[in-house]
Amino acid sequence: MRDATDLFSFPAPGTEAVAAFLERVRVAFAVQAVLLIDPDEAAPPWSADGAAPSTALLDLCRAVAGAGVLVVPDLAASRWRAHPAVAGAPGCRFVAIRALGAGAGLLALLDSRPRRLTTAQGRRLADFAAAAESLCGLARAGATLRETLAAQGRALAHSRKIFDRASAAARIGVWECALPDETLTWTDQVYAMFDLPRGAPLDRSRTVACYAPESREAMIAARSRAIAERGGFTLDAEIVSFAGRRRWIRITAVVECEGAVPVRIFGMKQDITEEKLLADRTRYLAEFDAMTGLANRATFQARLAALDEAPGRFPFGALLLIDLDGFKPVNDTLGHPAGDACLVEVAGRLRHSCRDGDLVARIGGDEFAILLATTVPGIAEEVAARLVAALGRPMAWAGRAFTVGASVGIAHTGGLSSAELYAAADAALYAAKAEGRGRFRVAGTGIPAP
Repeated sequence: MRDATDLFSFPAPGTEAVAAFLERVRVAFAVQAVLLIDPDEAAPPWSADGAAPSTALLDLCRAVAGAGVLVVPDLAASRWRAHPAVAGAPGCRFVAIRALGAGAGLLALLDSRPRRLTTAQGRRLADFAAAAESLCGLARAGATLRETLAAQGRALAHSRKIFDRASAAARIGVWECALPDETLTWTDQVYAMFDLPRGAPLDRSRTVACYAPESREAMIAARSRAIAERGGFTLDAEIVSFAGRRRWIRITAVVECEGAVPVRIFGMKQDITEEKLLADRTRYLAEFDAMTGLANRATFQARLAALDEAPGRFPFGALLLIDLDGFKPVNDTLGHPAGDACLVEVAGRLRHSCRDGDLVARIGGDEFAILLATTVPGIAEEVAARLVAALGRPMAWAGRAFTVGASVGIAHTGGLSSAELYAAADAALYAAKAEGRGRFRVAGTGIPAP
């Protein structure tokens, strides 16, 4: 096994993931800036663009923060109007803050324009804050690991003991495979990743079989290329351990040669299962509506914009805009919990009325949109009829029954830009509501739909 000084070429987890996370939050809420203050007061604050936030901005966020999600829609119209970060640069007008745990950490949304957060957006901010707290911990662990590895270089005599402790904390193990007989050598952490007893005999063919098919194929290709080119590779791979546990590991490998002949391939394996789950959760929060599970407005707009990227081609066949009829009385009479339950039920009926490949999105409070994958004539009208019928059926909540209904506007893609298509569908929706609601209307026909 190689000593700890060989590990300096392998990067430990850093803060790049924090910057990428904050940029995803910024895009998800369409704000100008996002600020993250680590619960560990010794850690520096982060912003989405990587620049250090001003002292005035940090002071404002700490002063506004409190329990739960706190929103100031217009700082200039509040008691904060004279604060330097509001009256001077950068001229903040809006702030929404969620504290991280019980410490001094917080996640803040900032903008130079007044604005508000919906209840659903407040919940999403809370979810993002929980993810941010975990990410801060991962970044601190990465910084700790880098400091530990540097200390090993200064104290080589004690490096193995220190490295083993750091590896256990960061879930990193070292491995080596001798060439050409494929003899494996692992540290304890690699045994733990594969759920094998420490020191158990190793058979490379059995360990390779633990990799999920797609990961196994990618690993074999990357390894063969590295050996042929006398180079190295980094790969995130999915495995199923000998105990049946599904994990994600990050493999870093380098080929060592004697003369021009490869004699061994060695590197690190790191358990990144939590990081992978966090990334998947963050991606979900950025792309989907937390309440209904449907695609959110940002995802819908990105898919709609594809219409402008390839003129003459149709990435989808039609746009349907759906507006619920009678939703406000549900909120007013039965309360917001009933309204939320109604929206979840509506989402399920919309999905059931569509087919695989169709994009179903929630784009506003009680506004929904569907991008139909097919261009077959008549399908959009059939789907719209099913939607009107499905959403017109009674719903029940807490022993109470109520009906909402829906109006639908349809616009077919043929030759229209994304803006023109949306405007056409919106006009058709307006016509359907004007004609009595509970019906659909097709843009450009001039004839009321049944």
